[in-house]
Amino acid sequence: MNRQPEEDFQHSLQKLDGEINSSSVVFPSLEIIKISGLSLSNGNKSFSRFLNWFASLSRVAKLVVLGVAVLFGFAMLQAALKLIAGAISLTLLAVLVYLGYKFVVSGS
Repeated sequence: MNRQPEEDFQHSLQKLDGEINSSSVVFPSLEIIKISGLSLSNGNKSFSRFLNWFASLSRVAKLVVLGVAVLFGFAMLQAALKLIAGAISLTLLAVLVYLGYKFVVSGS
């Protein structure tokens, strides 16, 4: 009575096992999404072009590009941290001015 679903399961399992063990990998095609006149693909074309360009570079050029990217990343991180520190400092200054006003001016 329960033989048919079990055979279907075994067949599906063997099919998946065959797909996993096959030497060729098939990637689904990229779908194009249209949003208000702009076409965006699921695989970013600019990033793909960058990877192809990067792969064509020599080993020394790859190291130079990676070094510049790391320096740029650190510069962006430093700028973000300075912005956060400035916001915190401005908040503390506002609190101190408020407390000074509250106790000095309002206290009299």
